Amino acid sequence: MNRLLKDWFRGSGKATAPPRRVKPVLHHDKPGPRIEVNAWDTSNVVRAVAEIVGTHPYPYNELMLMATAYFYHRPELVIDIGTHQGKSARIWHELGAYVDTPALVHTIDLFDQSHPEFPGKDVGRCIRGLPVEQHVGDGAEVASRLLDEHAGKVTLLFLDGDHSFDTVVKELELVTRIDDGAVLLHDTFYQPGSGYNHGPYEAVNDFLKRHAVEQVIHQNLGLPGMTYLKLA
Repeated sequence: MNRLLKDWFRGSGKATAPPRRVKPVLHHDKPGPRIEVNAWDTSNVVRAVAEIVGTHPYPYNELMLMATAYFYHRPELVIDIGTHQGKSARIWHELGAYVDTPALVHTIDLFDQSHPEFPGKDVGRCIRGLPVEQHVGDGAEVASRLLDEHAGKVTLLFLDGDHSFDTVVKELELVTRIDDGAVLLHDTFYQPGSGYNHGPYEAVNDFLKRHAVEQVIHQNLGLPGMTYLKLA
């Protein structure tokens, strides 16, 4: 195991966020089969979270969708595929401060140092020293094992790893193993004729052809884009 990987697991260094502030209480319940929260309170939460993690790579509209899914489903487990600097895992950790029982957050990364977007010494930077479980390996394989280990827990999936069509198709199938299954996918923006990677967008369309879905929400005002799916 190389030094960089050891540092990642050891959580060396200090968390980069400012001290936590007193958070407002959310006043809403889970009223029906489709996603619904108190949007005003949730907006205040998102503003506070953005002060910690910024708005790149998750702009405000995507942070709002992440927070909405978290508060609606109240997950006991979040499986976060694609650690990178740890921003999405940090978001799930921060959102947990607003609920009585925060979710266990597990984040997975291939730790492929040859990948052009590998963040080097910044890998996992945003979750150093925090109670977030970090895993190295294939996203779908590790996530499948976690689902076995935590069978029966309310689970929210977040897919932001390898954005190839085949990989996302495989990862998306995991949601069919979850009761009241829901998943968020990043980088789902579609622009006809562009050179953008449309793997996640195409994988979503493929999934919708093969599965009954209760609700689909797209946040696709521009790059990078995010999609929420809830099974019927």
